[in-house]
Amino acid sequence: MDNNWFDQLLPKVPGILGSAGALMWMQGTWPRKAAMLVLGIAASNYGTPDFVVATGLSEGLAGFVVGMFSMTAADWVFRAWDQFALGPLLNEWVRKRLGLPPKDGGAA
Repeated sequence: MDNNWFDQLLPKVPGILGSAGALMWMQGTWPRKAAMLVLGIAASNYGTPDFVVATGLSEGLAGFVVGMFSMTAADWVFRAWDQFALGPLLNEWVRKRLGLPPKDGGAA
């Protein structure tokens, strides 16, 4: 029996567990939490090797830390985005950079 998929998955388990553990402290809807979980796993998958080089931690611990804290950092960004209503500000900035006229506020 070929266990190649299992051998490839095993080193990623700490990142998956770190990302899943971060869900306990996150607020929001389940679709948002699921998206954040996927992003945390991806960050752990791609960021762990660099984190190991930068810190000297073992690959397992580094994967766990990157998985957990990448989700926490992303959650802070999304909360700040919502709290400070950065969407409309970004839209206006893009409109100005493209030389578009200001968006009409709905006044007749």
